[in-house]
Amino acid sequence: MSSVLVSHVERAVEVAFPSAWAEPWDAVGLRVGDPKAAVTGVLVTLDATREALDTAAACGANLVATHHPPSISEHATFTSGSSADVMFVAASTGIAIVSAHTNLDRSPRGAGVLLEALGYGEGRPLERSEAPMALVTVFAPEQAADRIRAEMAAAGAGRIGQYEACSFTGTGLGRFRPLENSTPFAKGGDAAGAPEERIEMVCPSARRGAVAAAARAAHPYEEPLIVVSEITMSRGAARLGRIAELAEPTLVGELATHVAEVLACTPRVWGEPDREVAKVATATGSGSSLLPDAITSGANAIVLGEVRYHDALEATASGLAVIEAGHDVTEWPLVPVLAEAILATPGLDGSVVHVDEPRRGWWTP
Repeated sequence: MSSVLVSHVERAVEVAFPSAWAEPWDAVGLRVGDPKAAVTGVLVTLDATREALDTAAACGANLVATHHPPSISEHATFTSGSSADVMFVAASTGIAIVSAHTNLDRSPRGAGVLLEALGYGEGRPLERSEAPMALVTVFAPEQAADRIRAEMAAAGAGRIGQYEACSFTGTGLGRFRPLENSTPFAKGGDAAGAPEERIEMVCPSARRGAVAAAARAAHPYEEPLIVVSEITMSRGAARLGRIAELAEPTLVGELATHVAEVLACTPRVWGEPDREVAKVATATGSGSSLLPDAITSGANAIVLGEVRYHDALEATASGLAVIEAGHDVTEWPLVPVLAEAILATPGLDGSVVHVDEPRRGWWTP
């Protein structure tokens, strides 16, 4: 039996695409299944569908890794015949589902796949928004600081872009007056003081409780001071979308034709076909939120999966042509990127990892 567990694969995905990069509304990580189950095989695909479950079963896989989660609704009903029927079937048949959604979209590898597929290089990040995060501050004696930092990191704190276990430490003197029946860590009479470190680590807002609890469990004080603050943090390399200047300007119509040929699709185009394009932006999946960033960055056109009608009208009025290639079409290139992360799972036999072939769930006459 394989010594690789579902939790090991989930961990490899988390290392490559931290859940801290996901949107607050998103549902990423292990969505269905037993984290302690031994992995017999992995199917890597775009969507968690009944067809994907059948394919996984046929190739002996008990883990399906997807880009789109089986459900992002907090109130989904996991019963046979419900909108989340696939989760019911997966759980019933012993198939686990791990998803990397907006955290994969925002990763440096994932954000650049569409631009690279079109042959325009790596480009630079397009998104300019800030990330909602929590800041956990702990005041601790110097001799306990290393352990507290380690436990906070293990609970999900300290991941910033491509770095982990990030923290800030300042030193000072903590003072206190012990009351009757107290058991102070530092002895010093009625007015005591002890050298302390101020430890600060960021974490996803959803992990703030776990990180604070980890700091509390590792802390030697009877009454430790642990402060949790909601903050916004400037994003680094992990940002949605990409933008690049073309080596040779083209026209909107020519760009649309190029997109159609490379992605094997029939795109919908907003904007005059003879308008010049010197700078192009890309976004996988739904890209309405990135239109203002594309306009501000001076892009002449954006290639994405889909966009809302009125957003497209506003974009073209601002001089930004919009080329919709299809939500799934622009995201299938993310599947091999997800597979790369899974293949990095220690001890996992690469021969049991099956990467699904791209396909469309829609057609045009």
